Amino acid sequence: MARNEQQTCKDLIEPQLAALGWAWQGQLRIGPGRVNLTGDAMYDETQSIIADYLLRYKGVPLAILEAKAESQSAADGMQQASRYARRMSLQFSLASNGNDWILTDNDTGEFETLSAPPSADELMARTGVSVDWARWGAAFSAGYHIDQVSRKTVRPYQDIAINKALWQFAQGIDRVLLLMATGTGKTFTIFQLVWKLLNGKALKREHVLFLTDRNSLKDQAYRAFAAYSASERVQIDKDTVAQGQHLVGKIFFANYQNLDEELDGKKVYEHYDPDFFDLIVVDECHRSGFGDWFGVLEHFGSALQLGLTATPRELEEGDRALTDTEKRRDTQHYFGDPVFTYSLKQAIEDGFLVPYLLEERITNVDEEGYTGADGKHYTTANFERDIRMPDRTKAIAEDLWEILGKYELRNEKTIVFCVDDTHAAFLAQELRRLSSDNDYAARITRAERNSHQLERNFAVVGASNPRVAVTVDLLTTGFDAPDVKNIVFVRPLRSAILYKQMKGRGTRLCEDINKRYFTIFDYSGASLLEDAEFDGHPANRQKIKSTSAKPKKKKADDTMPKPVGEGVSVVVSTENRYVCLADGRKVPFEEYTEQSREFILDVSHKGMDELLHIWIDKGSRQELREAMRDRDIYPSAFRHYLDLPDADDVDILAKIGFQLPRVPNRADRANRLWDEDQIWLLDHLGEQILPEEQRFKTHVWQTALDHYRLFGIDDLEQARTYSAPQFVEQFGNFTSLTQRYGGPALLKSDLELVKQHLYVPMAA
Repeated sequence: MARNEQQTCKDLIEPQLAALGWAWQGQLRIGPGRVNLTGDAMYDETQSIIADYLLRYKGVPLAILEAKAESQSAADGMQQASRYARRMSLQFSLASNGNDWILTDNDTGEFETLSAPPSADELMARTGVSVDWARWGAAFSAGYHIDQVSRKTVRPYQDIAINKALWQFAQGIDRVLLLMATGTGKTFTIFQLVWKLLNGKALKREHVLFLTDRNSLKDQAYRAFAAYSASERVQIDKDTVAQGQHLVGKIFFANYQNLDEELDGKKVYEHYDPDFFDLIVVDECHRSGFGDWFGVLEHFGSALQLGLTATPRELEEGDRALTDTEKRRDTQHYFGDPVFTYSLKQAIEDGFLVPYLLEERITNVDEEGYTGADGKHYTTANFERDIRMPDRTKAIAEDLWEILGKYELRNEKTIVFCVDDTHAAFLAQELRRLSSDNDYAARITRAERNSHQLERNFAVVGASNPRVAVTVDLLTTGFDAPDVKNIVFVRPLRSAILYKQMKGRGTRLCEDINKRYFTIFDYSGASLLEDAEFDGHPANRQKIKSTSAKPKKKKADDTMPKPVGEGVSVVVSTENRYVCLADGRKVPFEEYTEQSREFILDVSHKGMDELLHIWIDKGSRQELREAMRDRDIYPSAFRHYLDLPDADDVDILAKIGFQLPRVPNRADRANRLWDEDQIWLLDHLGEQILPEEQRFKTHVWQTALDHYRLFGIDDLEQARTYSAPQFVEQFGNFTSLTQRYGGPALLKSDLELVKQHLYVPMAA
């Protein structure tokens, strides 16, 4: 009898791997899957991204292995193994049924069938890399730090980032760049890297310098290394050096500005020998290198230098060639290409950051411009810089207040980005007036004496004040308030990098407030900077039809003009709705719907019956979901926009693909089965002649359909569901239930029949 997948792994796959020197992690949870926009649960467990095996050699992640049952073809696991390997930035993937092994090089696309797995040494040799194991081996194999209170662990992508950096250092490459989206834990990742380096005795002097360009970032990094004692952590400034306290410690933290100051006739950093530090971590390196502090990096040029950024470069590509000085200081010329990229797109897909919605709001004076009494014509770029527009500011504040009320978001944390301090002061005052609460909104800029206290208050998760932070750029980076649910742009931008950083303030997860997404409200056209610059998966790119540079005006009979003066009134248009994809693209909802319709009709070209047939089978349903993810098609987006909170995913897809006039919800499907197919069910179960109270199997399916109404079909395919309280109270534990039913196999086969009667076309 052929072995199932679990038996194949235990009896055939794992013994061969162990014999060839492999270590592995089984059932590696790459991520929980995309956050649900609606519904009871933040995550759908059936969407978890789980690899069967991550193979390691001396601690180094080398390959993903996808296992199949002995009776299946190993080739059936190739595509998924490659997909997960690319997701983890790994060159190799394997697929096996225990007898056949297929090795794929995902860099070249080449594959070969083997009769046995490659050894760890063989696959290592295929990388073509020579590693100084004597120095670096202990660092690769060293464990990670786990905080005894938070129990926070390293995520798989952070593990890969750490090992990619070590991999470069171990080859003698001393300049390394990591590119990780805002909110993905760059500082925590570096802390764990340093932990491995120091515990693995890979650093000669055991001196690490963490460089920032803002106090908030320096303080954040200092706190992130709290596993080291206060005596091991040193904050460098003039006073520390003057007191001779700057040389004793392990982890040193400094701002470029402080290091560049003069002390006793030389720069602060010159009070350190050039070879004092083994490793220098350069935070936000895309921004810092072009300052006047580049001498710090030159002075410590012999150290390993690791650049961190959420955006790859500050210089725009253009016709002008870079000067030698610019090349030397440009992020990618200095550090080289990123050795690991973890994009916003992938972080959202993996479920570690939340997706976002976008609403464009625009006043008529922004759309048409404004001619002042001086005869000059002003546009959005001029407002609040060259000409004050207090009535426009008032109109925007009133519109924002109204729309936040419409979506029940007034009490959610909001950051508003303004043009300058004066503009921020005016807007904050308007929001306080509208809310009748002096603590509701606060200007948080460098002009405020208590800005740091206001920052701290706003960052407290929960019901803290202010609810709205009105700023210019103080909260752009180095500020973490995970419960921020609204980002508002009243400031025009020209830098896509700055836009991404500001937008990044809303991407963080916050399960404490059940945050599923955040919303961008754009009054200044800043969202025109949405693009695919930070897309880690070119294969997922789709050609999007060009849209007009400005949102189309819509008739808004219920929108009252707001007078500005000089015979001009401000009108804020109704919103334009978009589906915002994680790679930065925003697609008009109608266009997104049409693209999705084309895909749905392609996979179910025979009609609704074919779509339902795909959905009934667990395997083909999973393949459909993976294909949709590859094409950025998400039923949850349609569930939100079409207000279908209780509809099955397949019915949402049918609505889009076949333009159904009515969409049944899960309760409709369960009720139809019970009302119209009850005779079939009773006959199949052999309980039609039994009294109601003796119909055990019938009661099991009544309870199962009640569960389906709430949670969907995926739950019914998992054994643990039948140990839920509503089952245990009636039927005992899972073992007891299945024994009375006739065994797990009979329960499973009956479920397959029930699904066929559940998923039938339903008339409008």
